[in-house]
Amino acid sequence: MNSLNYPNQTSPLPMGQSPFTPEYDEFVHEYPGRGSLKIQTSVANEAFPIKGVLVDIDLIYRGRRYTIYTDVTDESGIINNIVLPASPGSASQSPQTVTDDPSYLISLYHPAFGTITNCAVTVHDRIETILPVALTPLSSGSEGWQ
Repeated sequence: MNSLNYPNQTSPLPMGQSPFTPEYDEFVHEYPGRGSLKIQTSVANEAFPIKGVLVDIDLIYRGRRYTIYTDVTDESGIINNIVLPASPGSASQSPQTVTDDPSYLISLYHPAFGTITNCAVTVHDRIETILPVALTPLSSGSEGWQ
């Protein structure tokens, strides 16, 4: 987990509860599969990556919101290989089986760009999900985002 040093920003995103509870342990056992998530942030029709975007991944489970991952994009605008619980792959291989893959809520924050909150993403067992996100500058003169 990384931290940001944005002045005057104490908590830019809605944060869930800590995942280190018995409910989170139940969730992990209920979804024993593992999938990965890659987040790519950019501006100007994917022409420029955005470094330093705070990414918050939340989960709603049994009516409660849990923050399960927080990180910052690298110089390529990417956070790579976020491993998350998913339904086991065998559950989705039968046409008779209806899978209930968990949905994660992704929120992104950068002081020079508009905030994106609660972007729903589903992760599947043994599959990398790639989420490209185009952020909108707050003004045409936004400086310091590269």
